[in-house]
Amino acid sequence: MSEASRDPSRTSRRWPRVLVLAALSLALHLLLVDWGKRHLVAQSAQHDQAFTVELHPVPPPQEPVSLPAAKPPAPKKTADAPRKRAAAPARQQSIEPPDEPIRETVETIAAPSANTPAAIETASTASGTGDAANGDGSSAQASATAQEPAGNAGTHYETDPPPTARLEYDVQATYNQMPVHGYGTLDWKTDGKTYRVEGKAEDFLFTFLNFSSSGDIDGFGVSPELYTEKRMRKAATNTHFNRERNTVSFSSSTESYPRNGGEQDRASLIWQLSAIGRGDAGKFRPGAVLDFFVAGVRDGELWRIQVLGEEDIRLPIGNLRTWHVVRMPKPGSYDQRIDIWLAPQHEWYPVRLRYTDPRKDGDFLDMALSEVKRQRAGE
Repeated sequence: MSEASRDPSRTSRRWPRVLVLAALSLALHLLLVDWGKRHLVAQSAQHDQAFTVELHPVPPPQEPVSLPAAKPPAPKKTADAPRKRAAAPARQQSIEPPDEPIRETVETIAAPSANTPAAIETASTASGTGDAANGDGSSAQASATAQEPAGNAGTHYETDPPPTARLEYDVQATYNQMPVHGYGTLDWKTDGKTYRVEGKAEDFLFTFLNFSSSGDIDGFGVSPELYTEKRMRKAATNTHFNRERNTVSFSSSTESYPRNGGEQDRASLIWQLSAIGRGDAGKFRPGAVLDFFVAGVRDGELWRIQVLGEEDIRLPIGNLRTWHVVRMPKPGSYDQRIDIWLAPQHEWYPVRLRYTDPRKDGDFLDMALSEVKRQRAGE
């Protein structure tokens, strides 16, 4: 016979203890919920007042698409050029003009493949360039002027990637219309030949977004090889920019695209914009556009980045003069609107990022810079 059955009064005395422990557990849970409401929801409401901006729809500009292109090699001079100058009559006293570039040595930049979304939009401009090449010299020159920078050659961007740094952000977001406040980081590392960037946005309970991108710094600028993304409640995905097969492929779908150079992922694009700002700030002017083929987690498409203009914004790190650029999704698309603010006085770092999701009644993720920590590439 058990001890409890021998002493029924002892069993009855245990029930008050169990009830007390249950009450204490319930009270602790209620305190945790109340703390979360005061520290997450209340803080988020305060930050909403400080950093909220009104975003308006931006109509797409009517300009020909021009994807990035590598810088063509410099023309080479042949050995017979000096002999031609030496054979000139001695009585000629005028200075001869420089030799014309030898066109056969200039490499042609391949046009985007027909499988890419940009190929349809660039087909008309590409055919115009080909017709001009078969005409006389004057018509070819006029056509080249009219087609630049669109057409087969695309646009070459002078780039200068920013130095290695760790950027820390205050994060405010809504998830199913519930306000949340947290923090985020962007770790950008480069040695001038390669790069790696890791990003995270989280609060004390959840990680909303975790991603990384790595690759090379080449003639196109920031050139990714692997992009990994992990969103809350979703599995991690990989996007591959394969150098050997010259393809862009995805772990979460069977889609694939030809890799022609200049393609970006969702993380590398931000740093490519910074590199263009540092290398050729003239590309940033109100109304300008920059076109890229961007690979996401399942597929890729042409992204048109529109330069809205310069803006003075207030951030936790202070008041900054920035360039505001936006990626507007196509009409009827459920993709995100992405607003990026770049600060020339801070190496063109992305000092504010805002992702707006039209599928969830305007749920957003907003990252406002709070601190910049300069680091060496090896740290």
